[in-house]
Amino acid sequence: MLHLEENIDHVSRCPQCGRVFDYGRVDRRFCSITCKNLWHNRQRYPSKEKEVRRVLRVLDNNRDVLEKLMKMGVNSIDRLTVIHLGFNMNYFTSLERVRHRWVYTCLDISYELTPTRIKNLRYLWEGVNEEDQ
Repeated sequence: MLHLEENIDHVSRCPQCGRVFDYGRVDRRFCSITCKNLWHNRQRYPSKEKEVRRVLRVLDNNRDVLEKLMKMGVNSIDRLTVIHLGFNMNYFTSLERVRHRWVYTCLDISYELTPTRIKNLRYLWEGVNEEDQ
């Protein structure tokens, strides 16, 4: 009878989400299948997740720098100045050849690079309605 009372009073904490649960088997470790799968995947591939988060932080920072420049009305800026502001030239989300120049995209902001400047800053959706008409 003592053994049954221990089962009823058993409380566990999920190592993935931290939720406390008191149901299921005594040796149950996770509150759900989803938490179990997430925890095991993160144990197997921890460096990949950290690298993805690091790249996303760099892209987000690059976008913030570009957006601040656009809000100040800057359409062209020296490359050394923008690097000094924290922009990392090595990270962008796409690269496209348009006529005779390369257009880079950082999330939802596009720009062109010359040997000395970043220019033609614009949101991707700007001018969409004008082209449709």
